[in-house]
Amino acid sequence: MTREEPAKFFQSERFRQFYFLLFLVLLIFGLYTIVRPEPFLKYGYFGVFLFNLLGGPGTYLIPSLSQKMSLVPLALSTAIGMTFNDSMGWVVGQASTAVFKKGDWTVRAEQILKKYGVWGLFILSVLPIPYDAIGLAIGYLGASYKIFFWPTLFGKFVRFILIGLGTSWLIAAF
Repeated sequence: MTREEPAKFFQSERFRQFYFLLFLVLLIFGLYTIVRPEPFLKYGYFGVFLFNLLGGPGTYLIPSLSQKMSLVPLALSTAIGMTFNDSMGWVVGQASTAVFKKGDWTVRAEQILKKYGVWGLFILSVLPIPYDAIGLAIGYLGASYKIFFWPTLFGKFVRFILIGLGTSWLIAAF
């Protein structure tokens, strides 16, 4: 398989439509679980992992589920699923080097990676931003998966722990 083949697939209209539909279904389901978290309580941490692996907005699950499940395994299963989902950006970035030319955005991303290294990726993964673009840029620059994966996983884990603790604090305060 050449590097051009995966890039063509990920750029196809069919893939975009499928991914958009999947995102909408998971978004609606994720918002529903804020009010009714029972489906995830039934399937436990594996259900949370799978939801995030498929691209669901796992950040929405943490406030409601952290009151009914243990926070550390909940944050870990959410972070692992979301990190593997965000890895799609890295894969597409790796494949895109045959399709896209190096431009200003890649030069800027490369400067940030050289200046801050894995700590920069860690901080970016703690922030609630669309991280797929970060994965795309890191993959495009040819960074190893290990350099992308570990800071992303730990950053997301920290974010979900903070959200869970913040939710508990707010509930206790009011």
